[in-house]
Amino acid sequence: MSEERSVEVKVGALILVSLAILGGFVLVMGGLSFEKTYAVFVDFDNPGGLQSGAAVRIGGVKVGSVKDLAFLGGKIDPQTGRRVVVRARIAIEQRVRDSVHSDAEFYVTAQGVLGEQFLAIEPGSPDRPPLGEGTIVKGIDPPRLDLFLAKAYELLDTTVTAIKANRETLGEIVTNTAGLLHGLNVIVSGNRERIDRIIANVEETTIEAKQLAHDARTHYVDNPKVLAMVDHLSDLSARLHDDSGPMLEDARQALANLNRVSATVGAPEEQAKIRKALEDVAQLAERANATAADAQAIVTHIKKGQGTVGALVMDEEIYDDMQEMVRDLKHNPWKFLWRE
Repeated sequence: MSEERSVEVKVGALILVSLAILGGFVLVMGGLSFEKTYAVFVDFDNPGGLQSGAAVRIGGVKVGSVKDLAFLGGKIDPQTGRRVVVRARIAIEQRVRDSVHSDAEFYVTAQGVLGEQFLAIEPGSPDRPPLGEGTIVKGIDPPRLDLFLAKAYELLDTTVTAIKANRETLGEIVTNTAGLLHGLNVIVSGNRERIDRIIANVEETTIEAKQLAHDARTHYVDNPKVLAMVDHLSDLSARLHDDSGPMLEDARQALANLNRVSATVGAPEEQAKIRKALEDVAQLAERANATAADAQAIVTHIKKGQGTVGALVMDEEIYDDMQEMVRDLKHNPWKFLWRE
């Protein structure tokens, strides 16, 4: 009886140890962590093969996991104003919170060509503040290899279909091209000597043109006589420039003298009369201007109510008093003779 019990205890202990090892293996392989985390939301148009439970890594080191993926159907998020198709909720460990900045980039990649996909984080600039909990960011979609293969297959299928449908036309084009090349070959082969002569003539013409340019430069550009002529012309133009100033000044003086002579033409008596008349006219104009100025000043003073006349004309109270006094004297003339 005791031996049976001992066997049962051993079997039970073995089962418990096996379960403990299996649980530890599951925890290690599953990457279970008891580190505190904070949530961040990442929006994608197409996250590719990213699944819930995928790792979140920074520099290849696991720092969190993808908790879930929510399909939002391309609606406009009122918080961000962006069109969102898929939103992933990820949990990042608190120990790396200061390393993930507000300009961090989130993108989906894989371990190798056919490895498991995970979410990678590019931490961002150290001078930017840390990314806050609950922040919604825009993720970078992974390259669509399946879409590329589908497009390439569609293009290849369209090309093959077009070739099959235009096989005769393409054959004619190839045949005509081959005939054209053959004809050019025949022409070149039959006129090889002529082509060689043409090339030789072109080379000879080039050499002669080069020699002609050299001779023209030697005789007409670098020739000492031509250079001396140019220097002589430059000297002559400089002298003309120096002499033109005094000549213009003499011409101006001559014109001034001519004007003075024309102004003194006539007898002295006539010139005296003209001067006297002009002086009289000038005096009359000055007196008229002075009189007009005085009149204008008097009118301005009267309008402003200055002086006796101005007060009588412009002050209505004085005018009323004067009118009342005249009316009183008309009714009581004895006041001129009697004073109380």
